[in-house]
Amino acid sequence: MTNLSVEESMRGQTIDVRIRFMGDLRAVVESADLKLSLPQGTSVGDLLKSLAERFGDPFAKWLFTGSGELHHHILIFVNGENVRDIGGLTAELGAQDDRVELIMLPMFEGG
Repeated sequence: MTNLSVEESMRGQTIDVRIRFMGDLRAVVESADLKLSLPQGTSVGDLLKSLAERFGDPFAKWLFTGSGELHHHILIFVNGENVRDIGGLTAELGAQDDRVELIMLPMFEGG
């Protein structure tokens, strides 16, 4: 029997991710939610970049500034926690759970 490190034992494991699109994002992606199976340890940034490639520039412009940072007007929650409070784009999905709910909520400004 071989002893595997934690990192080696996590390879090949997946997590189920449900992404909920709120507000105007629903029109951009033409859906209220999306379910994916991702490798354990996928970062929030990797997921968002993948979604930006899938849904194109209109979606990417909602999420990212020209320098690749997350726009201040988009809130992203992972299992109820603001992603900015748990590591931002580098936060790993499924670090605690094998099921993840990610909610993307655009904030509105104006008056």
